[in-house]
Parts: sequence; structure tokens; C-alpha cells
Amino acid sequence: MKRINSLSDLFVEELADLLSAENQLSEALPKMAGASQSLGVKSSLEECLRMNNEHVSQLENIFSNIGQNPQRTVCKAMRGLIREGEEAIHKDVKSTTTDAFIIDIAQRIQKYEIDKYKTTREHAADLGHTKIVEVFTKILNEARAMNFHFSEIAQGMINVQAGGGFYIPEGRFGKSGFRKKSKNTDVSRFIGEGNPNTQEPPVKGEEKEDGAN
Repeated sequence: MKRINSLSDLFVEELADLLSAENQLSEALPKMAGASQSLGVKSSLEECLRMNNEHVSQLENIFSNIGQNPQRTVCKAMRGLIREGEEAIHKDVKSTTTDAFIIDIAQRIQKYEIDKYKTTREHAADLGHTKIVEVFTKILNEARAMNFHFSEIAQGMINVQAGGGFYIPEGRFGKSGFRKKSKNTDVSRFIGEGNPNTQEPPVKGEEKEDGAN
């Protein structure tokens, strides 16, 4: 591990950790989708993968813009979450329970990413990287929307197990819930509908900077 002598050094290491986490997810999400028995869960994970690939490109662009090369590192936290999810899925053969495992690990991954991006965004702000702050705010909005979406699916699973008659939806997720007869989960549309559960508040001082311009 490179010695950290400044906040800038720490920031670069955090970026490398995030890039490692996103690259690991690029490999894990298709496997999770393949193990799912629910069309709704599959489409949600596919949407998550699409956003994940965008995040990889954004992080690579950030490295290029700050004149740094990504460090060769492995995000151990993400590796642990993925391994735990794989072990849980392989132990279970019942489709409903398997999907519950998948959604649980997906939520935990999103929560980890939210915390990691928030911390790194704060350091970007401290270092004056305003454009990176904007990019991370968008990523955080997407992660919060996806986490909220997974929570809705998880609640549906709980209601099914309790005999409440609520099934795991099989369509697109929007402001009013899932829309049947749709093949995709359009989380980007959901983000833009103003739901406070999916909007990441701006980093301290960001609003003042925008107003000054």
C-alpha cells in the first residue's frame, strides 16, 4: 500500500478502492441475475449492472482528469460482500429464498457504496474538485434510488411469506410502483421524479457555490 502523506493521497486511494469495488460488481451482478428466479429481480440487477458500468467509466475518467493512474488494489469490503452472497445462494435451492438472499446482498452492496461515495465526495469537495463532487452526487442519487427500489422488492417478499398476497413484481419501477408488461427497470426515470427517498442532499457548501455562479 502506498504511504498516505496528504488528503490528496487518501483521495486517490479511495478512488482506486471504488474502482475496484465497481469492477468486482461488473463480474458479480450477472451471476446474481442468473441465479434469480424472478423476472423483476433479474431486470433490477440488469439495470444495476448498467449503472455500475457507467460508474466504472466515470471513475476512469476522473483518474485521467486528475492525471493519476489507478492503483492496483482490491476492495476487500466489496469482495467480502460478494463472497458472502455467493455462499448464501449456493447453500439454498428454493427459488423464493434464493431471491431473498440476492436482494439482501444487493441492498448491503448499495448501502456500502453510498457510504463510500459520500466520504470520497466530501474529500473531493475539501480538495476543490467541484466537477467530481457533481459526478459523485449523481452516482449517490442513483445508488439511493436503487437501494430504495430493492427495499420495495424486499418488502414484497416479506408480505408474501406472511401470507399478505403481495407478489414480487415483474415490471418497470416508477413513482407509483411497478408497471406490468414492461421488460426493464427504469431507475433513472425514478430518480428524476423527486422522491425524497432517492435524492442525495448536496455536500455542505455546494449550494452556496452554485448560487454564487
